[in-house]
Amino acid sequence: MSCGPETIDVAVPTHESGSVLDETLERLARAERASSVAVSRLIVVDDKSDDDTRAIGRAAADANGWEPVVMSRPSTLPQAREIAIERVETEWFLFLDDDVRLSETYLADAAEAVAPAVGAVQGRKTTSASRNTDWVRRRARRGGTHATLLRREAIEGMLYPDDLLVLEDEYTRRYVEDNGFLWIFNHQARFDHASQERHPIGWQEGYLGGKYGLSQFHTVALNVPFSLAEGRSPIPHAKRALGWVAGRAHRRAASIGENGGSRS
Repeated sequence: MSCGPETIDVAVPTHESGSVLDETLERLARAERASSVAVSRLIVVDDKSDDDTRAIGRAAADANGWEPVVMSRPSTLPQAREIAIERVETEWFLFLDDDVRLSETYLADAAEAVAPAVGAVQGRKTTSASRNTDWVRRRARRGGTHATLLRREAIEGMLYPDDLLVLEDEYTRRYVEDNGFLWIFNHQARFDHASQERHPIGWQEGYLGGKYGLSQFHTVALNVPFSLAEGRSPIPHAKRALGWVAGRAHRRAASIGENGGSRS
């Protein structure tokens, strides 16, 4: 028997999202109507967009009976997530990226995976064609927050490092697990991603992954030969691998400093 939530808040970080947000919120509304999970509040944290992003959020909330909580302030994606978490009032809430299209059964499928020990339920992109167990094994190398149902208790008090501009999704997963909860990868909850490619692969992602222990070198470096074999440019992946080495060196130097110069 599912312990799934009856009501949820939905948190959407946005930035110049007018071209994608309307469809994202329409798909959310369809998923709500097809499930027993009701959306209570729509929390939009907008990074000072100049387009109609905030108006779209308010209009969707009004049309679907959601309480609108729409804010505009300069913020990175991790900062926007922190702001949203502070305003969540329900036991469970959904982090929803501005360019994600939920399947009609997404909320129902995600809620079915909720159990007392679970702190988060992450869904699967419909474009992923691998076997379910293969997908879970690969996906588990990095958590995702495209459309993830989160238990508020599991992430209360979480603060991202100031320089963590990418990989905040994996940082979130590790925080949830360090709090003693499970992060579930649910292959039945499906979504499409109209990706805006706002954080391209490169040195910065590699550096932060190495600095904060959010990725492993072999999983980063192996993408270089894989991209060559697939006829894609290996340069972004090579830059990411070099960034990881630099970030790891920074992490090692900081650790030695904290231990008073000891290399043990």
